[in-house]
Amino acid sequence: MRLPYRLLHLATTVATAALLWDGVGAIAAVAQQPPLPLVLGQPTFDPSDPNQMDPPVRVGRIADTTGTLSFHNRGDTQWSPVNINYPVSSGNSFWAEPSATAALEVSASRIVLAGDSEFDVAALDANGLRGVAAQGETYFRMRDLAPGETWTVQTPRGLVRFGGAGRYDIIAGTTEQPTMITVLEGAATIEGAGLSLQLSGGQTGTVSGTDAFQGNVGPAQFSPFLTQRLNAERPRPTAALIPTQVEAQVANMPGGDALYGVGTWNEAPQYGQVWYPPVSPGWVPYREGNWAYVAPWGWTWIDNAPWGFAPFHYGRWIEIGNRWAWTPGAVLAGPPAYAPALVTFIGIGAGAALGGTLTSGSIGWIPLGPYEPFRPWYQASPAYLREVNGNYINNFTINTLVNRGAATAIPVTAMTDSRPMRGLARPVSPAEFASARPIVGQQPVRPTAATAGVTPLIARQLNLAPAAGMRSAPGPAIRPSGARGAGFAGPIAIPTPNAMQPNRPAVITPESARPPQPAVARPPPVLPPSPAELPQVTTPYSPEPQPIRPISPIQANSRPGVPQVITPHPAEPAKPRPSDAQRSQRPGAQPTQPFRAGPRPQAGVPRPAAIRRAVPQAPHPVQEPAHERSPG
Repeated sequence: MRLPYRLLHLATTVATAALLWDGVGAIAAVAQQPPLPLVLGQPTFDPSDPNQMDPPVRVGRIADTTGTLSFHNRGDTQWSPVNINYPVSSGNSFWAEPSATAALEVSASRIVLAGDSEFDVAALDANGLRGVAAQGETYFRMRDLAPGETWTVQTPRGLVRFGGAGRYDIIAGTTEQPTMITVLEGAATIEGAGLSLQLSGGQTGTVSGTDAFQGNVGPAQFSPFLTQRLNAERPRPTAALIPTQVEAQVANMPGGDALYGVGTWNEAPQYGQVWYPPVSPGWVPYREGNWAYVAPWGWTWIDNAPWGFAPFHYGRWIEIGNRWAWTPGAVLAGPPAYAPALVTFIGIGAGAALGGTLTSGSIGWIPLGPYEPFRPWYQASPAYLREVNGNYINNFTINTLVNRGAATAIPVTAMTDSRPMRGLARPVSPAEFASARPIVGQQPVRPTAATAGVTPLIARQLNLAPAAGMRSAPGPAIRPSGARGAGFAGPIAIPTPNAMQPNRPAVITPESARPPQPAVARPPPVLPPSPAELPQVTTPYSPEPQPIRPISPIQANSRPGVPQVITPHPAEPAKPRPSDAQRSQRPGAQPTQPFRAGPRPQAGVPRPAAIRRAVPQAPHPVQEPAHERSPG
C-alpha cells in the first residue's frame, strides 16, 4: 500500500473511533475496561450490572461474494474468512480482495463492495446503519426503510447522510484522488470541516484536498464498478411473489428478498401463509450447512442455500403433509429480532446426563416449531426474550416438541471443527432420544481455536489453546480502534482538515457537545422528509442505452473493457410503513414484565394464522408492483 494512502487511512481511523463512541462515558474510562468475554456458563442476567448487555436484535447478512471476502471484529488484530449467510452486526469490518466483490444485505437494502475495498459497520440497530467507507468504492441500494431509520457513512473527507431510499455510490479516494459521492436516486448531504454539500438524483459531489477541503457538485459520474452494478440489477421475478399478508414482514428480514421467485407459498389452516423450500425429498432443516461460533451469540447456524438465512433465523419450521414448510412467525412493526439458530440443543452420550457443556460424545438439535419459544444459550434479558419470542412463551420438554422426529446428531468434534453437515448429520435413534437431555441456558459445546468465527480475540477471551490451523484471511493492516463503545448514540464526529496532513496529529471536531446518555435510552424516531420537502429527483437513466460520461484521471478506478452502458430502471413506489406510535412500542423498550405462558393450542382447534405483539396494528400492507432486485 502506498504511503499517501496510509495517511488517508489514518484520517478514516480517527473518524471511525469517534463514530463508534456512544457517549456513555469518557473515552479514557472506556479504553481501560477489558472486553466482555463470551459467557460459557449459566447466563443469568443481572439488570443492575451495567456491563451486561443484550446481543443485537437487528443484523444483516453476507448475501453474495465473488472471490475472497475477509472480516474482523472490534479489537481483532487479523482478518478471518467469511462466506455467504454469515451474520453482519455492529463492530464488523469487511474487505474484498482486488479481484473480488461482496454484497451485504440489511433488510431489503444492499451494500456492495468493489474489489480492494473496506467497509466498516460501526452500528446497526432499529434506528438504521452507521458505517465507514474506509477504502475503495461502495455501492448502496437502499429500499423499504422504516420510519425514522437513517443511514450515515463516514468517509476520509466528511460524513454522508443519505436522505432515504435510493441508489448511491461512494469512492473513498486517496490523498491524491478525491472522495466522490454519487446520487442516482434519492438525496444526500456531505458534511465536512467548513463544507456542506446538498446532492439530489443525478448528481456527484466531489471533495478534494488534504490541508483544506474543497467541494463541488456536478452531473453524476459513473465509474466502471457503478456501471457494472447498475447493469447487473434485475427486476424481481413476477412468479412466486411473496403474499401480501406477509410481504412487508419478510422484506424486513435480511435474506427475505432471496425468497422472491424461489419455492412456493401457500395458505395453511393453522399457520397462515407458509413457504415451501425448493428441496429434494428427505431434506430436513438444519442439516445442509455448518456451525460457527459468532460473537456475541456463540453457536450460530450458517446454511448453504442462497435463500438459507431468513428461514433459519426467524420464524419456525413445521412438517405439513410430508413437506417441510416455513412460517414467518409474528407480525411485527419494524425489523424482527434475530436468533443465531432456532433450535433446542440436546446432549447425547458422554456428559449428557450432567446437562453441561459437552466436550465428547454427540451433540444434537431439534428445529423449533410454531408456538415453541427460543431459549438462548447466551446472556439475555427478559425484554430480549420477549423480543425474540413475541407473546408465545409456552413451556415444553423435548418429548413434546412438534419436530422431535427431525432431531439431528453429529460428533462434538464435527461441530467444533465447523465441518459441513452433509455426510455427517444423522437422525437421533429412539434409544438415544430416550436418554438425551436438553442443554438450556449455556453454550452446548466448548469451541476450539479451529472453530469458524473464533478470531484470535475470542480465543483469548475464552482461554482457548492456539491452533496451528487457526483460520486467517488476507487484508490490509487493521487500523487501531482506540476506545470503542457499545454502539453510537451521540453526534457523529467529522475530521478536521489537519486530519489529512501527514505531519500533524489528527484532530476530531464534534458537530456539537452532548451530555452522556443512559445506555438504555433510545432517541425518539425522526420522520424522514415528506416527498414534497425532498428535492425533485431527475433520474440519470433514459429509455434507450446511452454512453457513460467519462471521468477524469483523478477519478480513476477505471478498468478497460467494461461496457459503459446503463440499463434503465424504473423508480419504485414507496410502501406504507407502520406509524411512529407502533414503532415506539417495541417490546424491548417496555418495562420488564414477568412471562406468562400462553395457552397451548388444543387438538381440533385452529391456531391463529399469525402472532401479533401488543402494539397498535399497522395498516394492511398493499401489494406493490414488482420492483427491482440486486442479485449481488
